[in-house]
Amino acid sequence: MFNLFRSRQKTIRYILSALLLLIAVSMVVTLIPGYGTSTPGNTGDQIVLAEIGGQKLTGEEAARAASRMLGSQMDPAMLETYMPQFVDSMIQQRAAVYAFKKLGVTATDQEVLDDLKVQFPQFFKDGVFVGKDQLEAALAQNGLTLQDEIDATRNDIILKKIQNLQYEATVVTPNEVNEAIERRFDKAKIEYIAFPPAKFQDQVKPSADELKTYFDTHRYQYTEPERRTFEVVVLDQEKVQQSINVSDAQLHAAYASNMDNFRTPERVHVRHILLKTVDKSDAEKKQLLAKAQDLLKQLRAGADFAELAKKNSDDAADKGGDLGWLVRGQGLPEFEKVIFTMKPGQISDVITTSIGYDIAQVLEHEQARVKPFDEVKQAIADDLRKQQVSDKMQQLSEQIHAALEKSPQSAAEIARQNGADLITVKDATPGSAIPSLGISPEIDGALNGLQKNGVSQVLQLPANRLAIAVLLDKVPPTPSTFEQAQAKVRDAVASMDAISLAKKKAEEAAARIRAGEDMSKVAKAMKLEVTTSADFSRNDSVEGLGHAALVPDAFTKPVGSIIGPVEIAGRMVIYKIVDQQHVDPSKLTAERAKVLSDLKQAKAQQQYLLFMDSVVNQLKAEGKVKVYDNTIRQFAASFHQGR
Repeated sequence: MFNLFRSRQKTIRYILSALLLLIAVSMVVTLIPGYGTSTPGNTGDQIVLAEIGGQKLTGEEAARAASRMLGSQMDPAMLETYMPQFVDSMIQQRAAVYAFKKLGVTATDQEVLDDLKVQFPQFFKDGVFVGKDQLEAALAQNGLTLQDEIDATRNDIILKKIQNLQYEATVVTPNEVNEAIERRFDKAKIEYIAFPPAKFQDQVKPSADELKTYFDTHRYQYTEPERRTFEVVVLDQEKVQQSINVSDAQLHAAYASNMDNFRTPERVHVRHILLKTVDKSDAEKKQLLAKAQDLLKQLRAGADFAELAKKNSDDAADKGGDLGWLVRGQGLPEFEKVIFTMKPGQISDVITTSIGYDIAQVLEHEQARVKPFDEVKQAIADDLRKQQVSDKMQQLSEQIHAALEKSPQSAAEIARQNGADLITVKDATPGSAIPSLGISPEIDGALNGLQKNGVSQVLQLPANRLAIAVLLDKVPPTPSTFEQAQAKVRDAVASMDAISLAKKKAEEAAARIRAGEDMSKVAKAMKLEVTTSADFSRNDSVEGLGHAALVPDAFTKPVGSIIGPVEIAGRMVIYKIVDQQHVDPSKLTAERAKVLSDLKQAKAQQQYLLFMDSVVNQLKAEGKVKVYDNTIRQFAASFHQGR
């Protein structure tokens, strides 16, 4: 980013000084009260978002730039959020270009031409611009002219020069590099004991007085939730479907109009023993043929076909050679020619096919036929019911809803009359499971908006069910009595006492270890464990604890030091430094160069962003930049509203 413009010429040093002065001055500028909050009139159809040095930034320009950078697929709600930030970035860039042009920094025509060659190499030949018409046509598709692209490229070059000037102004001290190297390459290793309060929960026994005192102090935290009594009328699609009557006339009409669906082709149920000859030599094929003839001889003598298939077949052996039902076209021609002439129970001779030697036995053989009405009557009835069930569900749900609105107390009778199920729930809290339905966000949400005897809309539930809820009674939340809250209070007090006990135990353990006792023995006596970490750097995580920043002393205190107790992630922790590996930054030449580059890039980027913001503030104070915040907010909101 910062490698384009690194001149040490006198002019650049002068501009750099001016830049730094501008930053310093802008840091103490106080903006005119209320400045930048006005909303200008539109210029024709143009929405003006800001003015920078007399040049207007319009909504059309911002939308076009956002489209080019962000793409057209971004969610409108996200555009509403990000568009103000995007516009702010455009204002900063234009303000910086304006300020630097005033200081004499610009981009030459040759620099612009060189940049265009990189952007659009297909329109240049041997460095000569030969595709003017084609480039203009391509830009026009995005609503741009060639001059727009030239101006944008010139401004981009100026911005790159600003970035490079900022890079030149960035100073990274040797100490900063050394510290960064140490952070990156120093290693430490620790042993630690963690004291989670849960380990001591069973050792605390809060007294009745302690519980009552805590409750009195924290009474406001305890309330009894709202309770509801309600009924739910449920329509189950499967039950409704079975209740639909289908007449014989309808069944016969459906059978007659769909006769082709009930035709079955000739088919055979067959099993076989296959000996594959693919990729076999003539000698091997001869041996396989002899084996097939021997198997046939055994079958003709009464051997079990399935057993021989399991032991010898190269296909469907696990099924005893059973291929199921086959219709013509599913098997090899040589195989089908034989099996469709056989009778049930008959065993074929050895059949030679393109893949091997086959022996087949037909188990069943059915000729082509139309299934009779009685055979398909039930399937037709099921299909007709499925076709009608959606309309029937809607009809019944509307009928039930209307009846409940007239008489919400009659849910049981209304459900019975319409073949629906009734579920009664008494004195339940929000979010409780409903018998046979479980936890139902749909019903829960509907009840939230109902008053006593209120009837919900028809609700779509999982498993193809519709439901209508009737709220019979609602008891609002009330403050808990001590008796009602006692279990929760006991948990809260026990948790607090466990935390205190864990801290006390950690302090006791630390004292014993510092006095010379073995860390493992101390941990074992308290039914805890010692964990030994892997080597870690300051940027790593420590197994079981979290980021190394939580144990900073591991890098700075001497090996053997006992640290703690310290609180880490809700636990008291004692740790012992068992090893440290410190690097000598002066000896890491290659790493030093990389760290220096990374630090300088990061600092330069931070200072560049600060500078961009400072430029805008300075120019605002001078009246050279006007930002119409209300217009920007309205412009951003228009994307969500279907702009």
